[in-house]
Amino acid sequence: MKYDKILGWIAVAIGFFLLVLPRAIPICTGLTAAGGPMRCHYTYQAEFLLTLVAIILAWASLVLKTAEARMMTGFTLALLAIVLALLPEPWISGICANGACKKTAFFTAVGASLLTITGAIIAWINYRQYRGN
Repeated sequence: MKYDKILGWIAVAIGFFLLVLPRAIPICTGLTAAGGPMRCHYTYQAEFLLTLVAIILAWASLVLKTAEARMMTGFTLALLAIVLALLPEPWISGICANGACKKTAFFTAVGASLLTITGAIIAWINYRQYRGN
């Protein structure tokens, strides 16, 4: 039971890291030829919204009482973190070809990978508790 709380707080911390990442390592502020924002702007708007959902799920894993609910929350958190890691890829939303976006995308991938692992461990621990092992 204690590991659930520790992993939940780790997931919340990783979520807040991903939330402030575009502010700490800013994305480019370039414009397209038409004068609109570049693809990376829209990618990190989506990252921001999905990260808010991830923080809510991580917080929910701290307050839920049943192992089944925490297991499903951890599984959903892991799936959402996979989407966060894949969002900067060019075949999904993408980022610009040059600029600071590549550095931000690298740290996003690292943070989302850690969040995926944390969510999977939360799901696994609670699955074992749910099955009575």
